[in-house]
Amino acid sequence: SELMKQHILGLSDFEKATAKRYQQWLKESGKKHFFDLRQGEIAGVKVIDRYHYRIRIRGKYPQFIYWLAMPFFAPMAWEADSFYAQQGLIDKNITLDWYPVGTGPYLLAENNPNRRMILERNPLFHDAAYPLEGEPGDKEKGLLNDAGKKLPFIDRVVYILEKESIPYWSKFLQGYYDASGVSSDSFDQAIEFSGEGEVGLTPAMMDKGIQLQTAVTTSIYYMGFNMLDPVVGGSTERARKLRQAIGIAVDFEEYISIFLNGRGVASQGILPPGIFGNEEGSEGINHYLYDWLNNQPKRKNLEVAKRLLVEAGYPNGRARETGKPLALYFDATSSGPDDKARLNWYRKQFAKLGIQLVIRATDYNRFQSKIRNGNAQIFMWGWNADYPDPENFFFLLYGQNGKVSNGGENATNYQNSEFDRLFEQMRNGENGPERLSQIRQLQEIIRRDSPWLFGFHPKAFSLYHDWYKNLKTNLMANNRLKYQRIDSEFRNKKREEWNSPVFWPIVLIVLLLLLVFIPVWYIYRKKEQETAL
Repeated sequence: SELMKQHILGLSDFEKATAKRYQQWLKESGKKHFFDLRQGEIAGVKVIDRYHYRIRIRGKYPQFIYWLAMPFFAPMAWEADSFYAQQGLIDKNITLDWYPVGTGPYLLAENNPNRRMILERNPLFHDAAYPLEGEPGDKEKGLLNDAGKKLPFIDRVVYILEKESIPYWSKFLQGYYDASGVSSDSFDQAIEFSGEGEVGLTPAMMDKGIQLQTAVTTSIYYMGFNMLDPVVGGSTERARKLRQAIGIAVDFEEYISIFLNGRGVASQGILPPGIFGNEEGSEGINHYLYDWLNNQPKRKNLEVAKRLLVEAGYPNGRARETGKPLALYFDATSSGPDDKARLNWYRKQFAKLGIQLVIRATDYNRFQSKIRNGNAQIFMWGWNADYPDPENFFFLLYGQNGKVSNGGENATNYQNSEFDRLFEQMRNGENGPERLSQIRQLQEIIRRDSPWLFGFHPKAFSLYHDWYKNLKTNLMANNRLKYQRIDSEFRNKKREEWNSPVFWPIVLIVLLLLLVFIPVWYIYRKKEQETAL
């Protein structure tokens, strides 16, 4: 709302007028009937016809097209809002958020998050067809075989909550689930790496015709330094070199290998792959922490980090002035044994430089409070892109978005006037040479200042059975389901093949029992006969 008020003409005035009218409505009605939003008008929004409307925005804001794809821009029938405002329904907890009404290809037929959720084809869905054209290579991959056909293809979609990963994995292998992620328990059974480090499926998975799709997510996990802190923060050369030294010592490639089964890419800057401005090769490395060797980035030698630490005034991890060991504080949330292993790993990384890392573990609410108030010193944080634009990452270090000063998303409270100036020039620009030049300058500034250690971009692994069609990796899209298709006949055939009854163990057990029983019976009969004689 706050962001949209900056861009949509009249939205701020509409909000003020609506808030005033709402308070009056509360006094007069006491929430006994529907609060009708249609009575207000937004100056910059105009209805063209039943299916179209026009929005006027202030100035230039190319990212606005991405906001239109967000759920809160989905059209909502006022009749639905009015219907669910009835007191009788409210008293029975029958509300719009639990029984949603929309215009998409599916309707929510069952909503039980603790057991299962079912989507069924929306009979009133508008006519939509599978794309006739695609990107290079799509046709060869069979992604245009359904071109021009009516959407959606799948009549019913069932999501089931499996509380244990092993039963879920077993059912996937039996063909009762069409898709699966790859958990730590099943990783070695599903995934193998070649000698060159290339990821692939194990022979057992390939024999079942299972497909593997991998993609680097539009996310980043980073180690943040509170720039308001007197030791690790600030813009002095001493503090900057301390942060750079730590940046070399903390080996995120090792972290990815140990804790993520290799499912991640060490970050060279703030932008994930796939976002405009992210550069591969030697042009894209963080040259403060890495060298370019053998056609790939290689973390600088630990001796470089130790030299930076000396220049920062902490030879061998001790303050030059006092000789006291340098102790830094890492604020974290901790909930289990896996967290303990990670925190111990962080300690070892800092110990390479002789720095004592003191872990301050707490619950998430307390942790957030520390971040808001600027009381954390060093911490791990992350960001998932709202939309695929570099502005949605660089704004995390924009001075006006400081967490302490303005309650923004700049959790490190970083402020650099040159960065802010360039960001304001870049933020609403069109992708092109000029914007790329600005992005390169922004990357250089934050690599040098190191308010973040650019940790890693996670890599998503997804498995699909061969009957699951029209699969194309796009981790930003939320409408892929309507394009996908299931070959039900082939699925049923494979289920029967993989789950047909196996009788030979039963036969074997019966034979073994007979082998044991017959001699016993023979001995018993013989004794009976001897007794009779």
